[in-house]
This record gives sequence, structure tokens and C-alpha cells, in this order.
Amino acid sequence: MFIDVTLRRNPALIDASVNLHQSGRIPSNCYVVDLDTVSANAALVAQAAASYGLTPYQMTKQFGRNPIVARAVATAGIEKVVAVDFEEARLLAHHGLRIGHLGHLVQVPRNEVELALEMEPDFITVFGFDQAAHLSQAARQRGVVQDVMLRVVGPHDNFYPAQRGGVPIGESIEVASRMHALPGVRLRGVTSFPVVLWDESVGAFAPTHNLSTLSTVSDSLRAAGINVDVLNAPSACCAATFAMKAAAGATHVEPGSCLTGQTPLHALSDEPELPAMVYVSEVSHTTADAAYAIAGGLYPRCKSRTALVYSEAGAEPRVCQVELDPAEAIDYYGTLRTDNPRSVRVGSTVVYAFRAQAFVSRCFVAVVSNIMGTPTVEGVFTNNGFRLGPDLLPAANESVAL
Repeated sequence: MFIDVTLRRNPALIDASVNLHQSGRIPSNCYVVDLDTVSANAALVAQAAASYGLTPYQMTKQFGRNPIVARAVATAGIEKVVAVDFEEARLLAHHGLRIGHLGHLVQVPRNEVELALEMEPDFITVFGFDQAAHLSQAARQRGVVQDVMLRVVGPHDNFYPAQRGGVPIGESIEVASRMHALPGVRLRGVTSFPVVLWDESVGAFAPTHNLSTLSTVSDSLRAAGINVDVLNAPSACCAATFAMKAAAGATHVEPGSCLTGQTPLHALSDEPELPAMVYVSEVSHTTADAAYAIAGGLYPRCKSRTALVYSEAGAEPRVCQVELDPAEAIDYYGTLRTDNPRSVRVGSTVVYAFRAQAFVSRCFVAVVSNIMGTPTVEGVFTNNGFRLGPDLLPAANESVAL
């Protein structure tokens, strides 16, 4: 999906990845993150968000919740993170990242609420009154007041499978009024996901009905005397969508894929954010009709169409068609279609570029800096941000310092 634009706009990332793989410095089945380009993208996104009065929280799941990358993004201007589940919050807080938003998309487990409060997040999202009441009790015991957001749901809203939940719009005032009376919590705003989606028919981002629901509920709550001032508008966050969201009343955004230059828009037009991540593997074997790459990181919705196959570093690549297996298949191998696949050298480096979700893949993540000079591997990690040693097993006594 992004191989052509990466080859054109950040060829040094591909060259560095092939060299590092051929020399054995990074493993196969490995996402490679260009740390310097992510930092530059983050600075651009932070500036764009600020120009519209938006507060950004960085989303780290796409690049494997990587603490080095997250720290670079924070230094570049997006200082706090949103954790989609509590496992992510634990890891990033351990590495000193400041937490902006918990509980969305995945609610904080009941036995983790006290630890969540210790992290001092800006906001915790709740899906209903029961979650708010439990949070209230824990906050009172801790002697704090925690700002919360309410996830609200309209009858025509869009939700991905396995991501449903929230307060129906018709019940929002009643639930919010009960929450408003709770000690230890302060209702500050509303949220949903996704509020913007890619429209294939016109080749552009467009708001979903969720965004209208958020605006409607915000107005209704204020009319009822509940002074909410936050409208969190995640999904499709990048410099190109901030004006649309701000015009709808958004106050907070959660940029993720744009940090690696990999929203659907970035595949079609030259946006400010540059491509900063590729997936690297190797040809395992061939048959009469296909070559097969070691996989594990081929996210089922990646929509990858072509890959580059390098017999050796510096060689001209062979362009192969990517044949994606059904989502229910385990991606032991990636299928590559090409004329005369038997001529493809086993061990060749394969470079893909697609919109990744590394945290749900069986893969490695390598963080590389200085790709324009002498590339430096800052570390090889699991898909969930744990540093690996030279044996690619978990590093002992990993330091918090980065």
C-alpha cells in the first residue's frame, strides 16, 4: 500500500533496512521504524494540532508500543500518550511516559483502577455509570478527583467489530447527571471511535455519524447544566483532518498512523508526514507458482499489494505482487507472485510497506536512527515494546532510562 511512496519519499529507509537485514543486524519478520523521521512527523503534527487549538495524545500501538519511539514523539511535542488497553499503559508508564488518556478503546479492569489513578492520567473514559461509580470509590480513597470522559453511542454510529460499548444517546443526560453527583470524579467530556473514516468512493477522509453524536451530546449536557468542555475525536488523526475535527468542536485528537506517514491519505498524496516504517522479511522457499516470505507481521487488514525483493544489498529489486491470505489464516508465510518464482533467490530480503498494527502481530520491531548516514539500531523489541537481547530473547533487568 505504501511501497511506492516510501521508495519515492524515504528511499534511505528501504536501503538501510535491506543492508541491516542482509548483514544480520535485524531479524526477518521485523518492522523497521525510522526514528528520526517519526520525530520530524511528530513535530509537524504537534504544530498542526496547536494551530487549531487541539491537544494531541500519541497512539503507539501501530509501532508496537515502542518506548524509544514514544519518547522521541514526546520530545518532539506530543508529550502524553493514549493507551488503548491497560497493558499498554503499564509498559509506557514504566518507561516514564506521561499518560493522557486511559480506558478507550478498552476499559480499565476493576482491579487495575487504583494503579490507573497512580499514573495520574488527564482522563479516564468510562462506558457507563457502573464504571464511573467504581472509579469514584477508588478516587475518594486516594483523595483525588479524576477527570473522566463518557463514551456515547448514537443509533447510526459506526463501530468496528469487537469495539462496541457506551451510553446510548437517549440515556446520556440521565447517566451524566448521576455521574455529575459522584464524588472523586469530574465529568469533563465525551468521546467515540471512529469519528472520521476513509471514504474509498471519493478518496478522502469524511466524518462519521459518531462525530455528530458527540456534538449533539455535548450541547445537550451543557444545556442541562453539566459543563463539559472536552470532545475527544480519535481516528484518522493527521495534519489534513485537524481542521475538520476542530470545526466540529473537537478539543483532543489521538495521532497514530500519521506518525509513520501511513494513513490511507498518505498512500495517495504527498502529505507533510513522511513514510517512516517498513516490514522486512526474507524469502523462505519457492514453488512453481510463488515465492514465500517468512511472515508473522502481515496484519490481515494491511491491504499490501506489492513488495520489493532484493537478492542482496544494493541490487535492483524485483517487484512482486502480494497475495494476502484470508483473515482467519495464520500468516506463517507471505505469498509473493512473480514471473518465474523459481528464479527468486532463497534468503532474499523482502520489503513491504503498509498500514501496520504491530501490537497484534507476531513480529519484531527494530528502531533505527541516522538512516541518512550510518544507520544505528537503537534496539530490537517485541511487538509489544519489550526490549530483546542479542539472542532475541527478553533482555534481563531492562532499565527504565532510555
